[in-house]
Amino acid sequence: MSEMQNINRNEILENAKTESELSDLKQHADKMIRGFESFNNFSSNRAVWELVQNACDLTTECEVVLDYKDGFSFTHNGKPFTTKSFISLIKQVSGKYGEETNIPEVGKYGTGFLTTHTFGRKFRINSTLEANNTFFEIKDFLIDRSPKEWKTLSENIRTQKENVYELIQKGAILANPEIKTTFTFLPETDQERNYIAESSKDLEDYIPIVLTINDRLKKVKIVLNDSETSFERIKKIKVENDKGIELYKTTISKNGTNKIIYSIIETDDQIEVILPINENLELFQFSERIARLFLYYPLIGSEDFGLNFVINCNKFLPTEPRDGIHLKSNKDQVKEQEEANRKIIEKASQLIFEFLKSNLLNVSNPLLYAQINFQRNTNNSLLNEYFESLQKVWIEEYKFLPIVETSDGFKPVNQVYFFDEELLNNTEFFYDIYTLVSTFYNNIPIKEKIVLWSKFASEWTNEKTKGKADFIGHKDLVEKISKEHLSKFDKYCLINYYKYLIIEEKINYFSEHTLLPNLDGKLCFLSLLLTPKNLNGTLIEIGKSLIPDSIERIIHKDFCFEFHFDKFNRKDFSNSVKTKLDEMQASTGIYFPETINEQIYNVQSFDKTQKLNANFFESLLKYCKLNNNVNSQSKPSSLVKIISKYYSFGENLIQLSNIENQEENLDIRSSRKILVQIFFNLIQYHNENWVKENINLLLEIANCNEDSLKEVYLASKIYPNQINQLKSISELKRDLEIIPEIKGLYNKVAKNEIRKELVYIEFNEFVAEDRFVTSKYLTTEIEDIFFGTDINNINEHPFKVEILNIIKSLREKKYAELFPRLDDKKANVMLEVVTNENTKDDIFSIVTLGESDLKKLGKLVQEKNFSAILNAATILLQQQRETEADFHHKYEIGTYIEKLIREKLSKELQNRVSFGDNETETTNIQGGQDIVIFLDKNPVYFIEVKSRWNSQNSVSMSKLQLQRAVEENRRYALCTVDITRYPGKNDRYKLSTDEILPLTKFVTNIGDTIKPLIEDNLEAEKHQEKSIHLIEYRGIIPQDIIQRGNDFKSFIEILFTIITEKT
Repeated sequence: MSEMQNINRNEILENAKTESELSDLKQHADKMIRGFESFNNFSSNRAVWELVQNACDLTTECEVVLDYKDGFSFTHNGKPFTTKSFISLIKQVSGKYGEETNIPEVGKYGTGFLTTHTFGRKFRINSTLEANNTFFEIKDFLIDRSPKEWKTLSENIRTQKENVYELIQKGAILANPEIKTTFTFLPETDQERNYIAESSKDLEDYIPIVLTINDRLKKVKIVLNDSETSFERIKKIKVENDKGIELYKTTISKNGTNKIIYSIIETDDQIEVILPINENLELFQFSERIARLFLYYPLIGSEDFGLNFVINCNKFLPTEPRDGIHLKSNKDQVKEQEEANRKIIEKASQLIFEFLKSNLLNVSNPLLYAQINFQRNTNNSLLNEYFESLQKVWIEEYKFLPIVETSDGFKPVNQVYFFDEELLNNTEFFYDIYTLVSTFYNNIPIKEKIVLWSKFASEWTNEKTKGKADFIGHKDLVEKISKEHLSKFDKYCLINYYKYLIIEEKINYFSEHTLLPNLDGKLCFLSLLLTPKNLNGTLIEIGKSLIPDSIERIIHKDFCFEFHFDKFNRKDFSNSVKTKLDEMQASTGIYFPETINEQIYNVQSFDKTQKLNANFFESLLKYCKLNNNVNSQSKPSSLVKIISKYYSFGENLIQLSNIENQEENLDIRSSRKILVQIFFNLIQYHNENWVKENINLLLEIANCNEDSLKEVYLASKIYPNQINQLKSISELKRDLEIIPEIKGLYNKVAKNEIRKELVYIEFNEFVAEDRFVTSKYLTTEIEDIFFGTDINNINEHPFKVEILNIIKSLREKKYAELFPRLDDKKANVMLEVVTNENTKDDIFSIVTLGESDLKKLGKLVQEKNFSAILNAATILLQQQRETEADFHHKYEIGTYIEKLIREKLSKELQNRVSFGDNETETTNIQGGQDIVIFLDKNPVYFIEVKSRWNSQNSVSMSKLQLQRAVEENRRYALCTVDITRYPGKNDRYKLSTDEILPLTKFVTNIGDTIKPLIEDNLEAEKHQEKSIHLIEYRGIIPQDIIQRGNDFKSFIEILFTIITEKT
C-alpha cells in the first residue's frame, strides 16, 4: 500500500514539474510564434546583421564567414557558449555573459536573433561550451522551432534544454578546442530559401561600411555561388587638416584590392557619417537598398531616409523592429527617444554642412551630395512636418554651395536653372532639348548631369518649399524660342523638340507662340502659315522680293508635321503679284541701273519719278521670264530678253513647266505689261546721243508689240523722231522718202524742224497710214515762203543763197518737179544775179577762163562736196608754201653760219673746214639732219633746222632724228625758227636773213633729254630678231626747252670752239 502510494507521488511530482516548466516556456513559445508571423524581407536582411552583432559581442577581433552554399551557415571566432548563454539561446531570451566580460555587449540572443529564423526554424550549432575552464564539444546540436503551436514548441524547448544537460553529463571534453562557432540553418520552405537569397543581395555594399564603423569586426568572408569574397579592414587613419574636421580614411581590402572609405566623426555623440567619396575623390551614389541610418549595423528600413550619406550613431534609439529610429509621433512613451534622435540628426547634419563648406576634399562631381529628399508625403502628418523642417534646413545650407557644374564652371544652386520633369519624360529627345535650352541659358548643369540634378532639385521642392530652385519647363522654352530666328538653332534639334511637344499633346503652344519657321526662318504663329503647292525654288526666291508678305507666310518644308495649312498655289502667286504691283502703282515707276551713266539720260527728269528697288525689279523681270518653253520666240518673250539685255541681266528664259490643272497655272500677262511699262518709262528719258546710237534697239522693241501690250506701246514715248527725240507714236508721221536736203531747206526757210514730226523711215510701219509727209509737201511750203517776198529782187531776198542753190539743181527733173514755180522764174532770177555790182567782177573772172578750165570748174561746182574740194586745195597750197619757206630758212641759216665761221678761222683751217656746196647740205641727208659741217671731210657737227608756223603746235623730230641726237649728243644741235613770233608785215614765207635770225634758237646737247626715252629701244634694235622694238615714233619738243636754247651769236661761239678743239 505504501509502495503504491510512492509510485503515484513520483508521477504526480514529475507531471507537476513538467506542467510547470511547460507553463513557464509557453511565454517564450508564444513570443517566438508571434515573431515568426511578422517576418518579411527586411527581417531576412536584418538577420545577417543580428548574427554579426552577436559575434562581435564575443570578441574584439571578430572574423565571420557567411556561407550560402547548400542553404546558409554563419561562422564566427567569438568566445564559446556558457551554459547561461546556451540555455538563453534555446529559450530565445537575453543571454548576457555576465559581468566578468570586458567586452561591452551590443546585442544578445533576444528578439533580434529571432529574425535569423527567416533562414529556417531549424538550425544546427557547432561550437564549444565552456564551464569552469572545461570545454565541451557542441556538435550538430539541433535547435528546432518549426512547430506552429505553442505546446509543441514548448516541448521542443524543454527537450533542447535537457539535451544541454545531457551534453554536460555525457558530451565530449576538448583539451585544445578551436574557438569557432557555426550556425547552420536548415530551410524547409521556398519562402525560407527566398529569404536566404534576399539576404545575400546587398552584403558587398554593406560590409565595407560595417567594417568602417565597427572596430570589433575585422574580417568577413562570403561564400556564394562557388566563389569566395573576402573583406578585411586594413587600417583607419585620421586625415589631418586645419579646418577642424574629424576626417577619417579607412582602407578596406576586398580579395586583396583596397577600397577607400571616407568618413567624418563627432566623438562625443559617437556619430560617424560615411561620405559618398571613393579613392579617386569621385562621388558615388549609395544604392537605394542601402540603409542610411546605422546603429553599429544597418537599420534595415531606413533606405529612404533621403540623403546620399550614411549616418551611424551608437546612441540612436531604434524602433522595435530596428527598421529606423523614433523621430516624431504623439506617443508619450517614446518622446524622450524621439527628442534624443532628432538632436543626433541635427548634429549629424551640421557635421555634414561643415565638411561641405570646408571643401576639404575637392571632389570632381559634387552633384551626388545634392540628394536631399526626406519623406514628407506619408500618412504620418507629424513625421511629415518634421521632415519638412529638416528638408528646409538642408536646402538653406545647400543653395549657396558652388556644387553645380555648368559650362561656365561650378555655381551655387541658387544661381542655376534645372529642367522641369516635363522636359525629361522622353529620353529620346533629351539631347535636342538640352541643346535648345543651352542656347538661352548658360547657367544650367552640364548635359551629363542635368537629369540627375533636375531630379534632385525637384525633390528639394514642394508646395511648402517653393522658390528653392528655378525650373525650366516647356512654357519657358517656347517663349524663348518664339523671340528668335531659325538660324539661331540647330534645325534638327528644333524639329525633334516640336515632335516631342506634339507627342505630349501640347499643340496649343504652336497657336499661342511664334514657333513655326517660314521659308526664311522667321518664326510665326501656326494659324498664319500657308503650305506651298506647285511652287518651286525659283518661284519662291522671286516671291521673296515681289510679294514678301505672302512668301513670309509659307511654312518651312521641314516643319509641316501633320498640321493643316491653307494652300498657296501658282494662281494665288500670280494674283498676289498683280495686287502688289497695283498697290505700289509700279506702272508709274522706273528702274535704272545702280551705276547710272548720266551721259545717256536726262537725269534731271528722274527727280519726280518713283524709283523701284533693284531686287524688286530684278525679281519682277525673272518672274516675267518664266516660261513653259525656254526657246520661245514670241514677241513678249523677245521683249523680255531685250529688257534683260538692256539691264545686263541674263537673257535666257527660265523654265517653269505647266501643271495639268490649267486654272492653277501662272498668268504673268498683267505683270509683264507692267514690267514693259516700267521699262518704257525709263527709255523715254534717254537723250539724243543714246537714241542716235540705239536706233536698231528701238526698232527691235517696236517690233515686239502685240495685243497684250498694245496699250503700253500706244501711250509710251519709245519711238524716235529724226532728231533723235523719243515720242509717242501718235505724235509722229511717216517719212515717205523725203530728200534730206529738202528737210534741211524746209527747217531753215520755215523755221520749223520738220524732223521733230518725222519718224525714222524704218519705223514707218508703226505709224498710222494717214499720217505722212512727202518731199513735194515740203517744197510746196518752201515755195510759198519764197514767193511771199519779191522773187525778182533776188539780191535783196532773205533766202537768196537757198534759191540760187535750188536753181543749180533744177537741171535735174525731180528738182524741177519739186520746185515748178522756181523753175519757171529761174532765168529772170539769174539775170538779176549777174548784174549785181558786188559779184560781177568775180563772175567775170570765171567766165573769162579758157574753155577747158571753165568746163573743169563747171564740173567741180556740180560736185556735192565742192566746198570740201575747195578747202583741200587751199590747204595743199598752204603746205607747199611752208615747205618752200623751210628750205629757204635752212639755206639762209647754213650760209650765214658758213660766213661767220670762216671769218673766225685761220687760212689754214679754212681750207680744212668745208662749207662748200658739196659739203654743206640743206636736204634730208646724213640720217635726217639738215646741216652738216666737215673737218678734213669728216663730219664734226650736225644741225637739224625746224620751222614753226602754228602757235598751237610745237616742233617735232622723227625717229632717225631722235636717234642721231642721242648718238651725236656733243656735236648735235636742234635749230628752230619760230615764225609765229615774227612781228613784221612782210610775206612771212619770204623773210630775209636779218628777219630770220632773231626768230632762231639752237638747243645743244638735246640728246641728254631724249636718251632716257629711247635708250631701251636703241638696245632692242641691236637684237631685232629677239627683242620687241619700236619702228616708228616721233618726239615733240616743248617750247620751254626751245626758248632756253642759245641765240645765233652764242651758238657760233660754241661751234667755233668745237671745230678748233678737233684740230
